[in-house]
Amino acid sequence: MKLGPLASGLSAFMLAMLAMGGVAAAAVFGYFAADLPAAHDLASVPIPLSTHIYDRSGEHLLYTLEEERRELIGLDKIPQKMQDATVSIEDKSFWSNPGIDVGGIIRAFNANQASGKITQGGSTITQQLIKTRLLGDDPTFTRKIKEAILAVEATRTFSKKQILEMYFNQIYYGNQAYGIRAAAKTYFGITDLSKLTLGQEALLAGLPQAPSAYDPIQNMDGAKARRADVLDSMVENGYITKVEADAAKDEPIKVQAATTSLYAPHFTFRVREQLIRDVGEKAAYQGGLTVLTSLDWNMQQLAEKEVKDHVDALKGNNVNNAAMITLDPTTGEVLAYVGSYDYYQNTPKMRGDYDHAGIALRQPGSTFKIFTYLTGFLRAGMTASTRLYDIEWELPDGSGKPYHPHDAPQGDGKSQQHGPLTIRQALRESLNLPALQVTRTVGVDAIIDTIHQMGIDRDWDRSRLGLSFGIGAGEMRLIDMASAYQVVANLGVRVEPTLIMKILDRDGKVVRDYTKPEGRQVIDPRMAWVFDDILKDNTDPNGSFVFGPWTNIGRPAALKTGTTDNLQDVLAIGWTPQRLTAIWMGNSDNSEMRGISSALGPGVLWRDYMKTVVGGLPVKWYDRPSGIVDKVVCVNPSLYGGNGSGELPGPGCPANFRFTEHYVEGTEPKKTDADFYLGGCISLRAPFVDWQPWYSRWASEAVSGVHSYGRFSWSICGFAPKPSASPSGSPGSSGSPGPERTPVPTRTPPGPPTPPPTKKP
Repeated sequence: MKLGPLASGLSAFMLAMLAMGGVAAAAVFGYFAADLPAAHDLASVPIPLSTHIYDRSGEHLLYTLEEERRELIGLDKIPQKMQDATVSIEDKSFWSNPGIDVGGIIRAFNANQASGKITQGGSTITQQLIKTRLLGDDPTFTRKIKEAILAVEATRTFSKKQILEMYFNQIYYGNQAYGIRAAAKTYFGITDLSKLTLGQEALLAGLPQAPSAYDPIQNMDGAKARRADVLDSMVENGYITKVEADAAKDEPIKVQAATTSLYAPHFTFRVREQLIRDVGEKAAYQGGLTVLTSLDWNMQQLAEKEVKDHVDALKGNNVNNAAMITLDPTTGEVLAYVGSYDYYQNTPKMRGDYDHAGIALRQPGSTFKIFTYLTGFLRAGMTASTRLYDIEWELPDGSGKPYHPHDAPQGDGKSQQHGPLTIRQALRESLNLPALQVTRTVGVDAIIDTIHQMGIDRDWDRSRLGLSFGIGAGEMRLIDMASAYQVVANLGVRVEPTLIMKILDRDGKVVRDYTKPEGRQVIDPRMAWVFDDILKDNTDPNGSFVFGPWTNIGRPAALKTGTTDNLQDVLAIGWTPQRLTAIWMGNSDNSEMRGISSALGPGVLWRDYMKTVVGGLPVKWYDRPSGIVDKVVCVNPSLYGGNGSGELPGPGCPANFRFTEHYVEGTEPKKTDADFYLGGCISLRAPFVDWQPWYSRWASEAVSGVHSYGRFSWSICGFAPKPSASPSGSPGSSGSPGPERTPVPTRTPPGPPTPPPTKKP
């Protein structure tokens, strides 16, 4: 660097000051000191400190947020030779000068003039500290004069040891390391400075003058030369012997590339978002906070392993990615969070760095139906035994095309139609047509209102939504699905999900505590309990022949799965009172999976993972709330049943159709099914007039045995047991299937045999 006007001008100014008399010098001093900050600000101006993010135990560091990588340390923890090395190379007269070194300035001036470039610096350690903390690095003559004035004032305000300690904690050592402790950790992986060798101490002491030029990671030769200069200076100043210096010069320099540890990456980035939202970005990055997250480290490791193992096992089915969230439904604390198969791998089918748990909007398939049925309970007075119809129909979709939904094709390649059945049965077999009936009854707007009532801030362009919205055609994030299901799993009490338990300041004082969440009762606890009871069937082989054989975890648990059209997404969300886990599987590029289903993909992953997660917890289910009443209703009680009137048994109800159902008090059936069973036949009336031709078509086929499936065996009033022509509207025409698919087994599940044609889980 050539000698510029700033260096030569400052040297000349200092020499002139020495020659001045007291009055003139005082006048000049007063001019430059007029708007200076106070020297004591060195101790009071906040130092940017790193924020450390840990798991819930505080033992596993997940990530560090920092603008300046820094960890404070007391001077008594810094080895004496480290102090000596720094003083030798940066400020030989530190212990005796008044904050500036006049002799040093003169020597630097003469040396720089002789060489025509800056070969020596005149700034003391105190001046460097002033520049770093109070004045900045503005290359002006005025700033340099102010720096000198403040350095003198700081020396009068603080002891030399205090100044040196502040210097060691605040000076920049390169590679984002601020302070000696961060530097030792960055370059050598050393946190206990007493373990530094003399060669390492000399190398660190030489960095502040020009961290980039002497960077041992990028410029080893420059670092060695600078280390030798420091060691020679220490010999010259009597801190070490020449023999010690020569030995230290021969030390091999072993440095590590500067890295930042990152564990549970997608979780950690969502923690960062919550932290910034709650305390602000400046405090998050400069406040020196300690963040104790909700993450259970052992559970997280298990979750990551199970996701990888199950995706690997399904690669042949073109399954390449998955995401998983586990939370405590009573507190909202997120205990495990996997955003992708592998954060560090990226392919079109598996975008590892993209958070599929907390950012990706995917269709939830039949896991969405819980909102549809809840809306039926809330807005239309429906119950677990409300009679719905699993019968196909067709309507214009608004674009001139027919919308002809159906249930998923089964083992025979056909979509079954089971006729009248209850909501409990429709949910445990994940049938589309009954859910669409509820959607038309309550309306799309009401379903969205229910989602908002459950605490999910998500909206859609309502003008573009049709009936298929009720079976999962609207995109949602997995974290929102888990959060909404938390309400049902917590008996109707909404608790905002949190990824943080406590935030502590630099002194260890708790500034935010999330361990005592405030819950809001957003759904009647009795209604939530009924849904818990219905969905408990799906993990019980004796409750659901479709899902139970694949998802049983050896204790009561509730579950809902979902599969989207063209096998682009499969989901499973299940819970016990203590733990809730939501899983998504698919491909980042939306390519179709093959031969997979919600039960055999995420359902089995959920089962294997949850068995371990709840294995050490007591077996527990929900206490029955007061205000639940039981009624015996006319429903086929068999595993493959669920059909019937759903009302109190009248004289026409089959003698063996008796099932005890649960109701929120006041919603239980009050009348018999005398108007449904009429003299040995059933009265089939469509819930909507424009569906009646399709219901009549189904009836004409059903009485001929086309839709029996071992379930439907009685006559339909007005229909003889023979085929009839299609009604107006051409119900036989093909249409687009709804987005829900029912799982498909690749092997015979354990448990009772499946009625023909085989139902696919």
